Amino acid sequence: MSTIRRQSASVIGAVLALVLTSCAESESGTPTTSLPTTDSVATSSSGSSDDIPIDEPLDTTHLLEQPCTALAENDLTDLNLTAGELNEDTVSQVSNACKWAREDDSRSHADLMIMTENANGLEDIRDLNQDSEVLEEVQIGGYPALYASPTGRRDMGRCDLWIGVDDSTVAYVYVALHEVPDASDPCGFSDKVGEAIIANLSS
Repeated sequence: MSTIRRQSASVIGAVLALVLTSCAESESGTPTTSLPTTDSVATSSSGSSDDIPIDEPLDTTHLLEQPCTALAENDLTDLNLTAGELNEDTVSQVSNACKWAREDDSRSHADLMIMTENANGLEDIRDLNQDSEVLEEVQIGGYPALYASPTGRRDMGRCDLWIGVDDSTVAYVYVALHEVPDASDPCGFSDKVGEAIIANLSS
């Protein structure tokens, strides 16, 4: 990629990441025009992710148009989620989004969008959030990941999880929980969603 194209992609990625995180603040679920710590899973870790190499890049091409296939039927049962709803109208020109509502509270949900706009993947997300209130390095299924958002909203049942699946692609999982037990630990729930997605992509 030329320097001009790389800089252009980085600018687009910066705008996208900021819009994604900003839109995730809303209460309305997966937006119609844009998308939005726990050790309960053995392969999750609160350790640093910035030095984790991605030795086995994951192919997420099919999730650009069909993100709801990221979770299998058994995952939905385990996570107490309903069938996913596709949203084709996002800030990304190449990626659709998926929203899975909770069985026990339709206002609670987990969203997924595959981000390809950032040329340097998770590194760009990390750089964009250096001044954010939340920037925490984690690992999901052996892959580098971040909790990152301008403001801390875990006490509101919100969590923004970004997983690096290759050197230029990030899986963005946004969780908004209300009247459900997991609301007290939304990032713990986002970990479980992320783990299931990584496990399916790795199989």
